[in-house]
Amino acid sequence: MKYNVGDTVPDFEMESTDGTVFRLSEAVKKNPVLVNFYVGDFGINCTNYMTKFNERIGEIASLGVTFVGVNDNPMDGHKVFKQRLGLKWELLFDKGQAVAKEWECIVGPGHLATGMTNREFYLIDKDMKVLFKWRSEVPKQLPEFDAILDGVTHAL
Repeated sequence: MKYNVGDTVPDFEMESTDGTVFRLSEAVKKNPVLVNFYVGDFGINCTNYMTKFNERIGEIASLGVTFVGVNDNPMDGHKVFKQRLGLKWELLFDKGQAVAKEWECIVGPGHLATGMTNREFYLIDKDMKVLFKWRSEVPKQLPEFDAILDGVTHAL
């Protein structure tokens, strides 16, 4: 857990499912950004919680927050996953888990998902500071939309 509320995060840029390069420092100039690190495309747990989030993502968007998903699955997989679920946000390709490793968002030892990207949320403001954070303590712990929405709402 490298970054916590109040910490300044480093900038990053990654290829996005919309065909652009997403740069965090540019995105936060427009809106706070909620970065969701997640384990993987097509995994049952990620599919389940993302489907639920997709139904209510407008509630986060109505707060003026940009939502993005991040993991190291290949861009082709991201695009198919996004299309199949009808996701209303972009997925970013974290090549070699460079950002997940820098942010220490990696599942620790002793789990089936050891070494994979962990489930974590970071709300980042225009100054690149963390306003809100949620982190799965074990890979099978799934985020609840209401808890994330409450955290984001209170942080803003």
